[in-house]
Amino acid sequence: MEEGAQNRVDFDIYDFLLTFNKSLNDFYTTSSCSGRIALAKAPRLSYSKGSGLFKFVVKWHRPVTYGEVMNVLSNIDSGDVWFLVRAPIIHFVARDVHGALTILRMAREAGFKHSGIYSVTHDGVVVEVQGEDRFEVPIIINGKLIVTMDDLRRIIDIANETLIFGKFRLAHLIRLIEVRLFGKSELGEMPKVYFQESYRDFNIESINIENLV
Repeated sequence: MEEGAQNRVDFDIYDFLLTFNKSLNDFYTTSSCSGRIALAKAPRLSYSKGSGLFKFVVKWHRPVTYGEVMNVLSNIDSGDVWFLVRAPIIHFVARDVHGALTILRMAREAGFKHSGIYSVTHDGVVVEVQGEDRFEVPIIINGKLIVTMDDLRRIIDIANETLIFGKFRLAHLIRLIEVRLFGKSELGEMPKVYFQESYRDFNIESINIENLV
């Protein structure tokens, strides 16, 4: 996987994407993101579509700490800055409509309610699996922080929770694919150690998996 060799694939889905693209003849993936937290400079979020007025300041594909965010914000003295969370998104290509619908049904089952068939090309049917766990709030206007330190801590907490909800959904989808397409046996309850090892400083006991789907 060329993108993985260039560190262009998110660390927490690299192994899955590598196995998926090597193991299945009727499917492959194109673009993907496992979900991210970001700070971005933009007068309006609508400018993110090719206008040149939107610029990411920093991106994390894991929960962040207050100190990390403040280190970045302390170096910003102009413009407007938004605190963003973006949900996981993966584009799957299936050989035919039947395969596309198989992916789409699993995506909906895992809680990716806004997923759908994106396009039909000579290479196959493209399914966009798109999460709805997102969050966006302005925190700097004209170079000045517009929230208190306590508010910023709360914003970071909400952002981390939103990111993790999306990653739980993604882990659920990966589990469904492994069982139904790779032929693995039922995996049972999602192992908590997966999240404790992958995402630091997150209290997994506060999450109710049944509320995610």
